[in-house]
Amino acid sequence: MKFIGLVGSPRKGGNTDVLVQKVLEGAQKEGADTEVFYLNELNVRGCQACFHCKKTGTCAVNDDLTKVFQAINEADGIVVGSPIYFGRFTAQVAPFFDRLFAYIKPDSTTSLKSGKKFSLVFTQGQSDTALYENTINSVAAVLTRIGFVPGPKAIVGAGLRDIGAVNEQEQYLTEAFSRGQELAAR
Repeated sequence: MKFIGLVGSPRKGGNTDVLVQKVLEGAQKEGADTEVFYLNELNVRGCQACFHCKKTGTCAVNDDLTKVFQAINEADGIVVGSPIYFGRFTAQVAPFFDRLFAYIKPDSTTSLKSGKKFSLVFTQGQSDTALYENTINSVAAVLTRIGFVPGPKAIVGAGLRDIGAVNEQEQYLTEAFSRGQELAAR
């Protein structure tokens, strides 16, 4: 069993990173192998709208997301984490989501192997978790559309403005670890 963590925060070691790592630790506790990709550190281009993927089944853009998609294809699921900036996920996450289009075949079915699960981690400075519920739901809808199966309920670390503030919030750390165990449960 293997799960891929995608950290969409520009802050390595920040709140989103910490929570994604905790989810993966929970999965490891259940025997899963894990791998983390820091989207901010990757050399990534956006979707070129060339429809090459519809003709060949693969994206024409050969950049660092190529290895991310290879890892996803070999994994049992993913954990996507992002801070919420201005009501949406980060700019680092956007090209990843745009490039998921390559998994949609010309007949609108998915080329993603069935049964792959996803879990979501969001952090935000605002303390009201309902404020950005639509953002979280839209991310889940995209992943479901391309064939991922919803895993545990999303973690929303709210009121976390300072880098590493989540380390003082035991309930979020425990929740994330628990979500990882749930994600990896067979």
